[in-house]
Amino acid sequence: MITLYNISAKDPIVTFSPNVWKARYVLNYKKIAYKTIHVEFPNIESVTKNAGIPPNGMKRDGSGPYYTAPAITDDSTGTAISDSYKIAEYLDKAYPALPNLAAPLWPLILPRVPGILNEEGAEYYRRTRAARFGKPLDQMEPVGEARKQVWVKAEAAMGQIDRWMSKSSGPFFMGETVTFVDFVVVAMLKAMKILIGESSEEWKEVEKWHGGRWKNLLERMESYASVDMWMSVEAESDSRCDDEFGTRVRSAYRALLRSSISTSDF
Repeated sequence: MITLYNISAKDPIVTFSPNVWKARYVLNYKKIAYKTIHVEFPNIESVTKNAGIPPNGMKRDGSGPYYTAPAITDDSTGTAISDSYKIAEYLDKAYPALPNLAAPLWPLILPRVPGILNEEGAEYYRRTRAARFGKPLDQMEPVGEARKQVWVKAEAAMGQIDRWMSKSSGPFFMGETVTFVDFVVVAMLKAMKILIGESSEEWKEVEKWHGGRWKNLLERMESYASVDMWMSVEAESDSRCDDEFGTRVRSAYRALLRSSISTSDF
């Protein structure tokens, strides 16, 4: 039995935290039986620690480990884990017969990753992913009819996103306002474009999907795609603003980086 550790709230609210909702949605979507333990905020560390759940990193002030909810324990495998994304990853691996949340394009794009890495990185990626997936990456990439079916599924998945965006009053999920959800979609498209190949016939087909929505979205977001953008802003801040302001800006940026956690097979 899986146990989900939830942050307590006043009745009749059962779950309010968006992070806990992510884990609960995944459990319910995959139809996995589980029970919920409600934990008051001040008790999260002691309760999860007593349950054998490891911390989710270090506190920002460096004073010690940081324990968070959601967290789960799985009696059937002896697993204890926190962080909604890590929980979703674990459930996909531990319960593969149930609906999988992995992107349908992974069989196409993961084998392409070593080709854009330096020699040391490519060797590491091939070795670790072969161990993770149980076979060499070059044996993962589908060909022929199997490859066509992967693209059919990918287009269908993007079709669902297209239907959501079609209800918006503008080019983004929230109308004319760019949100993190837009960045999530564009990040995947950007990776596809690089790994599948901008000049490939397959990518040219993607650009035509759903009335050219994805090609247009990438073009609209291109102004945010520069890897040198922050350095340019930072240099301008140093030259036009006082040293104290520049220090505050750089400190805030470093804090933002520390607070951002990215876990992926890429």
